[in-house]
Parts: sequence; structure tokens; C-alpha cells
Amino acid sequence: MGQAFVLLLVGLTSAGACWVGTRGLRLSPTGLRLALGKMLESVGMTVIFFVVNLAVGVTGILVARLVMGVFVSLYLAADETILVLSLFQGLTFQWWWNPSAPYPRNLSRH
Repeated sequence: MGQAFVLLLVGLTSAGACWVGTRGLRLSPTGLRLALGKMLESVGMTVIFFVVNLAVGVTGILVARLVMGVFVSLYLAADETILVLSLFQGLTFQWWWNPSAPYPRNLSRH
């Protein structure tokens, strides 16, 4: 029941955003398609960073167990914060790798 509510909620707000975008802000449907492509790139980059973060974390824990000779829990690598920070890493890397617009000129004070 909870998952259906979340899907319904997100579906309704997405439909509302589409309506506001096309009717109120006069955004093009082609722009929405391009935005969806960028969103999928962001999700992919987030997944890559998440997997790498988990792999490095688990490896570090296993090495710590071996070197220190004490038990270190793998649950340390199961923190939800890693997913959020992976999102930030992925977005930052994607924007760095492929910026969609040049930097504003008024920020450079040369």
C-alpha cells in the first residue's frame, strides 16, 4: 500500500509539473525528452559511484579485519548516506565532464 501511494504521489506531481511546464512556462516537449536523457545519465553516474564506494568500503573493512585482527562489521558500508553522497558525486562529475552551458562571465574577476 505504501509503495502504491508513493508511485501515485510521484506520478501526480510529475503530471502536474508537465502541465505547468508546457502550459504555464511554454517549455517544449522535446526539451522534456532531453531532460529525461540527462536524468538517466545522472542515475547511471550515481550508480557507478555507489558501486565503487561500496567496493572500496567493503575492501577497506576486510583489509582492516586482516591487518588489525579484530572484527569490523560490514554494516558500516550499509549506511544510506553513501547513496546520497554518491548522488552528489555523480552529479558533480557529470556536470564537470559535460557542462551544458558555459560558466557565467560575471563570476570571473580578472
